[in-house]
Amino acid sequence: MESNKKNTVKHYWSGHFYANRIPFSVLSRGGMKKASMTVEGSLVLPVFLFAMILIGYIGVLIRCQDEMQWNLTRVAREASAEYGASGNKACKSTLYYKTKLMAYMEGSGSSVSLLRSRLLKENDEIDLIADYRVKLPFQLFTIQSCPFRQRVHTRGFVGVETRDNTENIDNTIVYVAATGKVYHRKQDCTYLKLSISQIQYGDLEAFRNQGGGKYKSCEKCCKSKSFTRSSTVWITNYGDRFHSSTSCSGIRRSVKALKRSEVGNRTPCSKCG
Repeated sequence: MESNKKNTVKHYWSGHFYANRIPFSVLSRGGMKKASMTVEGSLVLPVFLFAMILIGYIGVLIRCQDEMQWNLTRVAREASAEYGASGNKACKSTLYYKTKLMAYMEGSGSSVSLLRSRLLKENDEIDLIADYRVKLPFQLFTIQSCPFRQRVHTRGFVGVETRDNTENIDNTIVYVAATGKVYHRKQDCTYLKLSISQIQYGDLEAFRNQGGGKYKSCEKCCKSKSFTRSSTVWITNYGDRFHSSTSCSGIRRSVKALKRSEVGNRTPCSKCG
């Protein structure tokens, strides 16, 4: 009896150990797999959602830029036509453009700055520059908004020139420079009234004219001359030559008024017509 009892107890404990051990190992493997998938999912899902939101908001920013560009173009064209038709001096004020922009953007244009704009100052040109910021849907480090700058450049409408009355056209007064190859309709054209700047020859490489071009040596005053980095030269805002003297005929403008019929082979100015 004692022997059977001992065997029974031994069998019971060994069976109990066997029964507990195998299911535990099997369940442990399955539990580890499920836990691993849960951790990976919790890491990947926020990154995926963030990427989707970012891509979607890039589309929103592009739409905002398109809307702003269209409204700026619309305002500039309307100002050009109004100034040409009535000569309204309000078209030279940024308040005029800001009011129109706010009306077309339904009030959202109030945060737009037009302070960099140049309005009807040179050759009746409207250079409308808008600076504004678009708020991000979330703060990216210390960045809360994105800055943008958009630009529209046009000329004030000056009417349509009819060619029916050739006599009146021929008697129109135009302006030419002594050595110029074009004629100008306006005496205050920037090609006639040059803005002269004095710089050092060594800094010349960093300067560009209004058209973005580099400056080359003047054939009249710089011929067979050598320059050091500290040599003084003169440049103009719309010219493409640098000069060694302010008395050079290429930098001075001797302007005279002529009838259009007397301009000879000169062509119209690209800026003032």
